[in-house]
Amino acid sequence: MLSEKWPISYYNFWDGQTADQIWFTDFVVSHGFFEKYSKAEFAFFSTLGDVNLIKVDALMHPFDRNRKRIFFTGENVHYDAFHDYAQNMLDYKHINLSLGFDHVEDERYLRFPIWLLEMFPANSSQEEVKRICEKLSHQKYDEQRNRFCALVSGLCTLQGSNSLKMRTSMVEALNEISKVDCAGKLLRNTEDLQTVFHDNKAEFLKRYKFFICPENISVDGYVTEKVFHSIGSGCIPIYNGSLNNPEPDVLNHDAILFWEKDGDNSQLIKKVEELWNNPKLYKEFFEQPRLQPNAAEVVIEYFNALEKKINDLFKS
Repeated sequence: MLSEKWPISYYNFWDGQTADQIWFTDFVVSHGFFEKYSKAEFAFFSTLGDVNLIKVDALMHPFDRNRKRIFFTGENVHYDAFHDYAQNMLDYKHINLSLGFDHVEDERYLRFPIWLLEMFPANSSQEEVKRICEKLSHQKYDEQRNRFCALVSGLCTLQGSNSLKMRTSMVEALNEISKVDCAGKLLRNTEDLQTVFHDNKAEFLKRYKFFICPENISVDGYVTEKVFHSIGSGCIPIYNGSLNNPEPDVLNHDAILFWEKDGDNSQLIKKVEELWNNPKLYKEFFEQPRLQPNAAEVVIEYFNALEKKINDLFKS
């Protein structure tokens, strides 16, 4: 997949976007890399295909020192399905920079989780980042948000049935309090997401007080957009993931309800029931800051670190 406007190629990325619509195109263009380095070229690689395409690219451009090869994963590379990518492609000498979920000490690596791409435009100024974080963190309580809890989940995950079993267990436990509306293919009992909200999940969730949003697997550092989408829609997240310590420098864990996989969740269920049945308690819980006080500074540092890493590639 090749950009029509810029010398940027994508390999093994997700479907549904052109090269010019992908977040990284906007990042390198809006940060002026083509103005600073007139001969710059970029080749981005991800996990949805043959890992050996990096070797093909290196053979096709053997002497082009201006061509920078960057790996990014929006997937957990520790799934069996991605075993070729388990080292975040740092085992391939042709990769100049690797971006992923893991906490890795390597000069060619930067932790850059996918929720950053989902929640912040690539051309965000520092003021825009602060505005987005403020909006996420402090939300207005709406008394019209009167539905109990939602789940939006498909039937197929790379983790197989284990993550579906956990979601099913969560729904069964919470159904004892009130009916959970399941709008995805898993346990579907409402068509509202499709027929009323035309697959706009954010708008659909604005009616609900709670949202079941676990990761497919709990691995240290593996945090996707799920919990952030819940917060952005104004729901209280019922979450499992990242060893139940997701992004501690960004997220206020006191504003999240953590489900223990294969553990005793009786206290969590009791808490949900109390919040559901007591509007005053729910309002107090809801109005907690959703993010840490310095969350915007953390996000800005992620952006600055990526810009510096790419600059360093050309300066070296």
